[in-house]
Amino acid sequence: MAENLPERRLHSGIDRVLRVILVAYAVFQIYTAFFGSLEPLIQRGIFLGLGLGSIFLIIRLRAGGGKHPLLADLASIMLALAGYYVCFHVAFSATRLSDFMVDLTWSDRLLGMAAVVIVLEAARRTIGWFLPLLALLGIGYYLFGHQLIDGTWQPPPVSLLTFIETYYASTETIFGYMVDMGTRVIAIFIILGALLLSTGATEIFIKLATIIAGRSYGGQAKVCTVSSALFGTVTGSAVANVMAMGPVTIPTMRRAGYRGSFAAAIEAVSSAGGQIMPPIMGAGAFIMAEILNIPYSQVMTAAIIPALLYFTVLWFSVGMSARRLDIRPLAASEMPHWRELVDPYTALPMYLPVVSLIALLAMDYTPTLSGSVAVFVLLGTLLVVRSVRCLLEEGPRGLIGTYRTLLGEILEGLYSGGKAIAMVAVLLACAAIVVKVLTATGAGVKISGFILSLSDENLVLVLILTAVLAILLGMDVPTTASYILASAVAGPILINMGIEPLNAHLFIFYFAIMSAITPPVCASVYAAATIAGENFWKVAGHAVVMAIALYLVPFLFIFRTGVLMEGTAFDVIYDTTATGLAVVSITCASAGYLLGRMTWPMRVILYVGGGMLFYPAIWTDTAGLIVFAAVAAMSWLHGSAARHAEAAVDAKEDAR
Repeated sequence: MAENLPERRLHSGIDRVLRVILVAYAVFQIYTAFFGSLEPLIQRGIFLGLGLGSIFLIIRLRAGGGKHPLLADLASIMLALAGYYVCFHVAFSATRLSDFMVDLTWSDRLLGMAAVVIVLEAARRTIGWFLPLLALLGIGYYLFGHQLIDGTWQPPPVSLLTFIETYYASTETIFGYMVDMGTRVIAIFIILGALLLSTGATEIFIKLATIIAGRSYGGQAKVCTVSSALFGTVTGSAVANVMAMGPVTIPTMRRAGYRGSFAAAIEAVSSAGGQIMPPIMGAGAFIMAEILNIPYSQVMTAAIIPALLYFTVLWFSVGMSARRLDIRPLAASEMPHWRELVDPYTALPMYLPVVSLIALLAMDYTPTLSGSVAVFVLLGTLLVVRSVRCLLEEGPRGLIGTYRTLLGEILEGLYSGGKAIAMVAVLLACAAIVVKVLTATGAGVKISGFILSLSDENLVLVLILTAVLAILLGMDVPTTASYILASAVAGPILINMGIEPLNAHLFIFYFAIMSAITPPVCASVYAAATIAGENFWKVAGHAVVMAIALYLVPFLFIFRTGVLMEGTAFDVIYDTTATGLAVVSITCASAGYLLGRMTWPMRVILYVGGGMLFYPAIWTDTAGLIVFAAVAAMSWLHGSAARHAEAAVDAKEDAR
């Protein structure tokens, strides 16, 4: 134990310093979100610097141990200091570097090369090898491709000085628009989510979900689905969703009668869907609004029906599985009382910030201002309601303790938010390196041309290849990175083929989300399997089967645009109804239950009927509706016959 004492003391000191830095990091983001950003290089330099340096300490404290723990600690501290310095150097030198005629000093050049290396190493420690390796290969192609490659794929020549100027000493790459989106928009929503959770939102979400879904078949699993949807509007992260809700929902579903692997799959798929759930979608949605130069409220509005379709699939999947397995709804005694959801002391601080956020976004205020106002509404409401409660229950003498507790919760939320922002900052900087390679070398255009030639410019094949690309790029990286990379390559193709930009980008974003639950590498499935203690492949298999209909939904963004609130009211209602019936058909066919248990021939017929409803034509919609009605009747008759047979057997046994 004595040997570990210096390490424990060092970790304790690092933790205290890191908490101060990350709380200050979050406060800086709140301040600049409300009062306005600083000069671009200063704002982005501070944002990336605090994140890049802190991430090494965050990862080291989380990992701990190792063969040479003291050396690992010292290495992490040195990398952290280097990460802080290379970015703060840009912030401190912003005026000089902003001069178009500036000549970079040798220290600028050395720090520029160091910054790229540190970003890649930070990304490797945070999200694994895939994205940093892709960035490293891209840099090699950018710098040396002209000497090593001939023909169409040969990039233009570039000097090391130009590389450093482009990637470091400018607002083009590492300190470019992606990091700008991180500091201006994404960070404030991460902080809002962290503060909501640290002050009690998780309990409210679960109670609200239980009241909504608990008394229906599969209520335990539907509670997971609804709570993950609500939670996802705050976090916008699949893995964060799983890690926060999984330890509660997965054991609950197991006790109800679901197999552990199936319960883990429900949590994984539900958590992934939180990223497309308005009002606070995944970080990629904010980047989408920036790329398309449209209000975020427009993205949010278009995503409402796709989000409802996503969770409709899960609702029916778990509900029909529960009926097939005869898993009963929650008992009335297990249900929370609705008064708990309107208790002003606990519920009001959760509702007011979200309502104010939605209202401001609907009025086309910027996401940055809307998010910062929601943070202040949350803090103000918490202060008022807890002060009133304390005065009514304990009197003035209890105020000091109340404020101390509230301050602790707020600081914990700011600390958690700071950690999450640091990871996003590193991710965005690394993704920016790859995107810059695609644009500076023309590789993005060449890949687009390759996809077009491979598909013979057939729209359906282009969409399928784009979906595969988004899922492949999502291997071992968060949805945001997958969306950024796939949209840089495939977005222009889809738009040039006549698809509306928002529809094209939502198609890519949706499949980037699906990469979180698609084998062989699917982060949310892995997290859920770890919590449940189940085999990864079993959980992944259940997740894919459960989500079969979800893989078809994005194609409707192109062929049934009413689901994105486009067209007349009739178009929206008609397309949504046809699509809803299609996903219900395929989901019930996968679950093996509609109005009763279905035989395999019934399931196959229902799959065909659901597929017909996906095709946008009157005759296919009519045929699909007839098939659905016929299979529903057959399943009811089959189930009724089975129930009568079981009743007859039970009667004979009772007679004996």
